[in-house]
Amino acid sequence: MKKLILILFLAFSLGTFAQVEHVPIYHPVYDYLLRAENKGFLKHKSLSQLPLQRKEIVAILTEMKNNPEKVHFSENDASVLEKYLKEFEIIHRDNAVVFYSDTDSNQVLFSGLIKDQEKFVYRHKDAKKNLQVSPLGSLEGFYKKNDANSDNVVFAQFGGKIFGTINDNFGYNLQATNGTVLSGNHKVALEDPKIAQNIKFVYLNSDFDVSESHIRYDNDWFYAIIGRENRTIGAGLNQHLYLSTNAPPADGVSVGAKFKGFEYRFSNFGLLGYHDSLHIAGSDAIIPSKYLVTHRFAIQPEWGEIGLSESIIYSNRAYDLAYINPLSFFKSLEHALRDRDNSLMGVDLTFRPINNVQIKGTYFLDDIIFSKIGTGYWSNKSASNIAIMSSLGDFDLGAEYARVEPYTYTHFNFQNALTNDSMLFAGSLQPNSDETSFLMQYWYGNRYPIKLRLSYIRHGKNELDSNGKITKNVGGDVYNTINWFRDSGTVTFLDGNRENILTASLEFGYEFTRGFHLAGYYKLRLINDIPEHIFRFGIKFEDF
Repeated sequence: MKKLILILFLAFSLGTFAQVEHVPIYHPVYDYLLRAENKGFLKHKSLSQLPLQRKEIVAILTEMKNNPEKVHFSENDASVLEKYLKEFEIIHRDNAVVFYSDTDSNQVLFSGLIKDQEKFVYRHKDAKKNLQVSPLGSLEGFYKKNDANSDNVVFAQFGGKIFGTINDNFGYNLQATNGTVLSGNHKVALEDPKIAQNIKFVYLNSDFDVSESHIRYDNDWFYAIIGRENRTIGAGLNQHLYLSTNAPPADGVSVGAKFKGFEYRFSNFGLLGYHDSLHIAGSDAIIPSKYLVTHRFAIQPEWGEIGLSESIIYSNRAYDLAYINPLSFFKSLEHALRDRDNSLMGVDLTFRPINNVQIKGTYFLDDIIFSKIGTGYWSNKSASNIAIMSSLGDFDLGAEYARVEPYTYTHFNFQNALTNDSMLFAGSLQPNSDETSFLMQYWYGNRYPIKLRLSYIRHGKNELDSNGKITKNVGGDVYNTINWFRDSGTVTFLDGNRENILTASLEFGYEFTRGFHLAGYYKLRLINDIPEHIFRFGIKFEDF
């Protein structure tokens, strides 16, 4: 009888505990949520603004569990879903810890390491609070080969994460890792996007460290967030045209209101401007202040989502009170403040006409003069993408076309370009580019799908002389807007030095016991028909 009461209590507490913290966007559950979205399980929400809260993911997975006929389960689907149901504690799972608590006392050392248990350094969870501490670690290597030479690198990372929720309304997450090259050419490690964003590693030839954290407070319909974490905004398959992970994560504060079928979020981010000295880091570096302010209204019917966004970028001054108001029209404010800043607008759409099919797209407007539409006028700057996705059997299929017009993302004050720490944060395509891409995911019963990606990018680059000075500006560089003494006011899409990049990649992962997994990919990249082969393989504990 006591055992029955304990089981009922645990089931009740698991089902009612509100897990307020975010789940980082590199967690593989988002691949599975794309599948869930295709199948119509994300009612009144979408994946157009990430990350999601843990409780949101729990709700989606629970609905899938309770409606297996809608999923059209195969054995592979059932196996994958069960793994995530256990991981997010929707069904019973076994936990193991290094240090005991009042709620967890199964020892992970040493036989527990190879058991299919959730592994923690420390864990405590009761009806009002939740604290979990986990290690992070990896040992990985790259091998890179082209016609001229081949090279490799082996590197390791280690760290930890702390996350949880207190009193059903205060969520937190902190994770930090430090990594170093063990052997080989450290430049090869720049194939990892996170390492390529690390100033210590890229410019100072040092080790690399990565840290993300956030706290979130929810109170009924209101929420507030402060933190530094990877975020994406924008509907699409590969491209997120408002905010992407192409640049380092920015520190930001957000407040929002959320009801069934509607969400509004206001965010204020601090960015790194372009350094205007010979010193790129250290005490002598001079880096101007720079800010991104954005808000988004999202209407969320059962069949998808319509989002309206507006942003402003300003620099070289302190916080502007005009932009701190969370409910305002930025374009008018920018005019009232003497037209110094870079204002942007956009609309994104997620449309699920039937189960297993959805259409996503974004239109991002940088600047426009309506009377000159169709004339090739340089200042009609915009970016757009359209994608269609479907889930058939154990496969997820997707195709996307994205296009960025010349001079888009640029500004007369180059500090107000859409960059953070000199890297484009709006999508991954430079101005004067387009991309056609395809994705196929095969779910074979493990936590990770096998992914095949194909991408063909066309980019019109500015023409340069032998000293690197622009001889013909075609609007192909985010840091170079028009120069009236040199450049024509009329542009032709993909004009300039053409760069064609064809990429095919095959990615896989296999979790051989809970927490430990093998991961890798092979990528073939042809830049103007010159081939380059890249192999990556490693063993990791947890996803980070």
